Amino acid sequence: MQVKPEYRAFKQLINEFKYKSKNEEDNYDKNISFNKLRLEPKLIYNTYNKMLKLEFKIGNKNMYVLKNLIEFYDNMINSNYAKYGTKLAFKHTKESFELESQELLDFLLKYAEILKYANETAKEYAVWNSAINDRYITISNSGIDELFEILKNQSIAIQVNGKETTLYFNSGKPDIKFYIEKIKDDEYKIYPNIDIYAYEILKGREYTYFFINKEIYRCENEFKDNELKILESFKNNFEPQIVFPKEDLSQLFSLVFPKIKNNIDLSKVNCEEIKKYIPEDLYVKVYLDYDKLNHIIADIKFVYGDVEFNPLIEQKIEIARDIIKEDEVLELFRKVGFMLDIRNKRLILVSDDSIYNFLSLSVEEFMQKFEVLATDSFKQKEIRAPKIGNLGVKIENNLLEVDFSNMNFDVQELKDIMHKYKLKKKYHRLKDGSFLKLEENDTIDFIDSITSQIDIDYSQIQKGELKLPMYRSMYLDRLLENVKTTPVAKDEKYKDIVNTINERSITNISLPENLNANLRNYQKIGYEWLKILDEYKFGGILADDMGLGKTIQILAIILSYLQAEKKAKPSIVICPSSLSLNWQNEIKKFAPQIKSLVIRGSLTERRKQINSIKDYNVIITSYDLLKRDIDYYEEKNYEFKYIIADEAQYIKNNNTQNAKTIKKISGETRYALTGTPIENSLSELWSIFDYIMPGYLFSYKKFRDNFEIPITKDEDEFTMKKLK
Repeated sequence: MQVKPEYRAFKQLINEFKYKSKNEEDNYDKNISFNKLRLEPKLIYNTYNKMLKLEFKIGNKNMYVLKNLIEFYDNMINSNYAKYGTKLAFKHTKESFELESQELLDFLLKYAEILKYANETAKEYAVWNSAINDRYITISNSGIDELFEILKNQSIAIQVNGKETTLYFNSGKPDIKFYIEKIKDDEYKIYPNIDIYAYEILKGREYTYFFINKEIYRCENEFKDNELKILESFKNNFEPQIVFPKEDLSQLFSLVFPKIKNNIDLSKVNCEEIKKYIPEDLYVKVYLDYDKLNHIIADIKFVYGDVEFNPLIEQKIEIARDIIKEDEVLELFRKVGFMLDIRNKRLILVSDDSIYNFLSLSVEEFMQKFEVLATDSFKQKEIRAPKIGNLGVKIENNLLEVDFSNMNFDVQELKDIMHKYKLKKKYHRLKDGSFLKLEENDTIDFIDSITSQIDIDYSQIQKGELKLPMYRSMYLDRLLENVKTTPVAKDEKYKDIVNTINERSITNISLPENLNANLRNYQKIGYEWLKILDEYKFGGILADDMGLGKTIQILAIILSYLQAEKKAKPSIVICPSSLSLNWQNEIKKFAPQIKSLVIRGSLTERRKQINSIKDYNVIITSYDLLKRDIDYYEEKNYEFKYIIADEAQYIKNNNTQNAKTIKKISGETRYALTGTPIENSLSELWSIFDYIMPGYLFSYKKFRDNFEIPITKDEDEFTMKKLK
């Protein structure tokens, strides 16, 4: 069938794969076995240069030496089809190998890759003589660790100095014994149960390998530091046995015996004769107390049977002693930080850090290893977590009162405790010598939050009671949610505030009578919210967009107040001068019963108007005129019910006269009306809050450092959440 020219390229693409597959099938000898392949490793060891190499055979029935490991690696990486002799050909994939050989295969490929790139580097730099033989893997320190793990409890072929044999990878411990034998009345000898010239030592990265009698053992550091150290002393002295005088038996049993007691064979000596040289098990008593300076003192007693003594006193003790164990005990004290009190022949722990670490970490280990006896004074000065027995919150005289009197430490030390906490110290040591743990403690976290985040000085808590403005109610309640281990008692007034603000509703809230307007639903919600803020003497921002009726919501609040209060105070609206008459018109339209006055005209006229403020319900002035008249307002000492800043973006810059002036007016509740409480920076929000609730967002410096900079520059989401 004729192939169209435009389809010819596609046809060639198909044929490339079609004929390649066919050629592979044609080249595959049907007599070659399909059985899974296995790898056979063979070690080659030279005792003279201590070189250990590994080669491999591959196959199933017929085994073939892998003469080029790099070529094998390339075939495996590329899944190539290749032949080995006349009876072996296969596609190089991991699945071609039996399961038992796959760990060894991974090992081979890892080191063949290293071999490949080492040789390529040598060629690149024309270091021809440095090329590595690609038939063998030279076993490194880490290589022997890996190889032993793969071959443990298996035998493989090994060639040692040209001689063929087998090697068993024994996961047990070598059976090394040391015999002590009496030569004559005043002389003894010690010798091992093996030929000291018959073993080899191979060093891995993590283990030492002991190679003897066709077996190799993986040994821990304990073997290297004990049995092997003794064997090496025989080999280094070219002596199959070591002779020593009878009088040195005590040194042998006090210094060497404790390390290898399970490897010593006493069957060739009279046990009764040497019994006095063998130390009994060491028993340690430790007596703990504090001295007058609140340092820990430790009196130590070493006990062997019925003999008890202070090891810090130079004295002649006529018994066999386990000097190694004694040194280990004293070293443990030294590591913890104990020093020698020479005068009192005892140990002493001086630094607070060492004492805290000993009490929190080491004392448990000491109690497991020794008999620890502590005085009542010592037991009383334990580490404890700071805790408030019962935290009380109530409202008294329009202030929040938080009761801190039930702490489990002297509140007079709170400043020092919190200073340590700020420095991220683990503990604080109280004046009585005991320790407070400062980590992971919700009591300390709560105190830190209520002081640092609400800008409270610690001295305000030192009488056991903290007083806060009412506007801290909600934030305090959020902080109390994190206090999990302390019961919190809240009085009914406080609970009412929290519940009311959380639910945004007060029972019996209703719109005032004679309001000439039907409020939309969102306006009713705004009215109720402003009412709640007024109920608890909070200030607030009404941030509806322009044209959505902020004015009518404020007029509803004022009218509600006038209808409920017989001796009502006047309220003041500060707005741009262009809106002054607009406010008066809105009052006449929606609440004509509200008597209003717009401050305007000459200085003399304005003074006369200001003198008559008490005759009106609402005073309306502009930001510009308020700046000119503020001295007279202060002279008259007026206190308004509501202070309303309309278009509050006029006071968004705290350094302007507008912002400074409006904050001088005295009033019960402050509202800010603006559709844009934040236009350019968070400092604008701070300035408005500094008007409605001074101190609520702290000083500007603290607000800038703790909120504005982390949020705007670092985009710190945690800080943003805290600000919200």
